[in-house]
Amino acid sequence: MEDPVSRCAPARRRFGPARAGALVAAAALVLLPLTAWPAAASPAAAVSTPSPAVAVAPPPVPVMIVLDASGSMNQDDAPGLRIDAAKAAVTDLLGTLPAPTQVGLMVYGTSTGSTDAERAAGCQDIKTLAPVGTLNAATLTSQVAGITASGYTPIGNALRAAAQALPNEGPRSIVLVSDGEDTCAPPAPCDVARELHEQGVDLTVHTVGFKVDATARDQLSCVAQATGGTYSDAGNATGLTDALQAKVEVAISGYTTAGTPVTGADQASEQAPLLTPGQYVDSYAVGGTTDMAAAGTTKYYTIPVQAGMRPYISATIVPPDANVGDSEIFGLDVDLLRSDLTSCAHERGSVVLDGNRSEAPTAVLDGPTFGTPEARTCPTEGVAILKVARIGQAWADQPVSVEIVVRMEPPADASGVLPPASKGEVLPAPTHGTPTGLTGGNSFNDAPRLTSGTTYTDTLTTGESRYYRVPLQWGQRLSYLITEVGPAQPPIDANGVTVWVDVFNPVRAEVTRLADISGEGWFARTVNDKPFSSSTEYLARYTNRTGGESREFSLDGDYYLRVNANRNEDQPSSTTFLITVVVSGDVEPGPVYGPAGAVVTTGSTAPSTSSSPSTSASATVSTSAATSAATAGSSTDARAGSTGPGESSLPGWVWALGGALVASVAALVVVLLSRRRADQAGRQP
Repeated sequence: MEDPVSRCAPARRRFGPARAGALVAAAALVLLPLTAWPAAASPAAAVSTPSPAVAVAPPPVPVMIVLDASGSMNQDDAPGLRIDAAKAAVTDLLGTLPAPTQVGLMVYGTSTGSTDAERAAGCQDIKTLAPVGTLNAATLTSQVAGITASGYTPIGNALRAAAQALPNEGPRSIVLVSDGEDTCAPPAPCDVARELHEQGVDLTVHTVGFKVDATARDQLSCVAQATGGTYSDAGNATGLTDALQAKVEVAISGYTTAGTPVTGADQASEQAPLLTPGQYVDSYAVGGTTDMAAAGTTKYYTIPVQAGMRPYISATIVPPDANVGDSEIFGLDVDLLRSDLTSCAHERGSVVLDGNRSEAPTAVLDGPTFGTPEARTCPTEGVAILKVARIGQAWADQPVSVEIVVRMEPPADASGVLPPASKGEVLPAPTHGTPTGLTGGNSFNDAPRLTSGTTYTDTLTTGESRYYRVPLQWGQRLSYLITEVGPAQPPIDANGVTVWVDVFNPVRAEVTRLADISGEGWFARTVNDKPFSSSTEYLARYTNRTGGESREFSLDGDYYLRVNANRNEDQPSSTTFLITVVVSGDVEPGPVYGPAGAVVTTGSTAPSTSSSPSTSASATVSTSAATSAATAGSSTDARAGSTGPGESSLPGWVWALGGALVASVAALVVVLLSRRRADQAGRQP
């Protein structure tokens, strides 16, 4: 049978004449940027009057709720019956879940008693009250109302049944509520959890122990840890309601990966999978060790090389939804190599996980431009070998996803661009206005765009990240104000949990400065009255790439904000917050992009105004105007460079690259066909 991953993987380097024609015909795919390509995108659309941002919810992770209805749930100490508290908690939960939630309900212990004679039947007494599907709160509530508790506790069998009832592919979750340990083993619940994990099933189990003893607590904790899930105690009806709410919120979210599936080669070779510009996803099985020099899974790919093109390659490694010990390293190394394995460029992206912070590290290769003196150790034609290695001991025995994004920037005439920008003063903090509801993304891929000067309200759960994108044009900066408004549900003691705010540029390179990243305690009994407020230090300018710190601001396009909360597995919590972003600065001339491989003259002073959405005067905004809009709480500021649904904020060089695309791909095809003919000649007797 054909491997489905191989079937979806990008074409290899060897092509026949028919494949060469297909390459040219499929040239539009080479322009795939980080964000989804709009159906009707055009340079004109990119500078049209933007619409207010609309809430964009990421696709939810399907979740099966498994409820214990064994005989012990009839104990009257919740206060009231435990089963009544559990039913009330599920009913309350159903009333708060968002409409697109994919949820099902399973129960065990409802059809038999607890006698020895009934054990065989009781250990198979598992019922699906509602299959996983789009939320129907009324139907589920009716099913919950009819639950009665009476029988055994077949947790292991229930986990297997719940896993089988979920979709066969993609991330999915189980949330299990039990008041005791399994009474039917074998199979032991932890053995089942390990079995599912070893099968490579992308399944996370979160567990809640309701008035459990130490033995049951250990068992339920083991189930969660084996699958990268979380465990919580609930000592009464209120605690159960809060714990169940938090668990399901965590279960239906998580980093949203995107990209074409690809399987990297195990050995460095120019025959490794070819990654043309676009986004890809691969799986890396194991991590390294405490020695940073010792890598885990290492894979190889190739990228096309053409003189004058500047590669931007980012690799993001996605952490499991699980706790990890303090001071554990998690990340990856990215290298660009010649065929003799001489290094052309290297970058490391890693974090030292401390205090249960959960984040997805990214390594970004920024250049060098092929065919220039700075790229003297790089190949000048054909392909370069891309090496990606997983490092660090965090979750070392668990497979994780890695997103690889390849972009190619064409040569440009920058004679009409101002010199590198100087470090700017901190911009005035925006002012919150009347908020509009918005659901932040779970990753770079599904981050909604924010309109300058508009205030949004969103929610954050412990251990979760919320991503947003802010379009910047040449000459612009951004400032932000992020404030917890709460109240936390449930509140976590007097200190709460640390929250962080980070900023990334269009190729996912972090541009956060030390002053921006001092964490604040949210989710506490008292709402934190100290907001996050900062601004980018440099305006976006093409010539910043020749500077020092300003180098990270040498691209126009979507910049990203990430609001990230530390984990708190003993007591998960959610809170609400406000976010306001203001885009400031007069739009400047950008570079004039030329075709790939062209020798670009430097005498021209006229910037491109038709091929680049970043040079339109209609998008100009001054600092004072943007600040006024924020103060007034305006949601209609069309001058700040934001885009609404169906519009584009692609960098100017993406549009310029389109004009040179066919020539670039054709040149690549010529290289591939010539090598194929050489290979064939070498094999002739």
